[in-house]
Amino acid sequence: MTMHSAFVHPVDQAQQTFRAVLSTMAEPLLPQALPALPPALPGLKAATAALLYTLADQDVRVWLPALPSASVDSLRFHTGMRLTDLPEEADFIVIAQGMPLPDLASLKAGSAEYPDRSATLLIEVASFAEDQVEGSGPGFAAPRRFGAAGLPSGFWTEWQRNHARFPLGVDAMLISDTHVAGLPRSARIREG
Repeated sequence: MTMHSAFVHPVDQAQQTFRAVLSTMAEPLLPQALPALPPALPGLKAATAALLYTLADQDVRVWLPALPSASVDSLRFHTGMRLTDLPEEADFIVIAQGMPLPDLASLKAGSAEYPDRSATLLIEVASFAEDQVEGSGPGFAAPRRFGAAGLPSGFWTEWQRNHARFPLGVDAMLISDTHVAGLPRSARIREG
């Protein structure tokens, strides 16, 4: 079994990454560089691996795309995460670049009593731009233009349906090679 290394300084770098994640969710659609990147895992961007090393543990279930077994083994070893075969059961759902989007309405959306018990999508994209949509809502000082190359087909339309279920629904993090942009379910999106 081949084991890939994670962060060089696991505690400090995971804490820095967690603060960056909180910041991206507090300021939606504002891409931010991750402060630390582990070595890339085959099949995933290094930034995606950084988020999994930071957010996943033995208390969450993760759905992964088809990855080399060494990548899966390394993630499980470093995080203790539990894998699920069904995206509907997952707390974190990894969408590698080029993969189709699962039906967002079928994913864990929380409940009236516990809206926080919902899924978070980790969606890999090619790059960020400012030309696809306008976001507004909590965390936006003013409407913000945003775009991401390589999103799954029909993503923004599906996201508008997801937002319509607020306070229920899923959250997302859009991930390039080195940056991440938060997309909480509270974000209102206008295309064009």
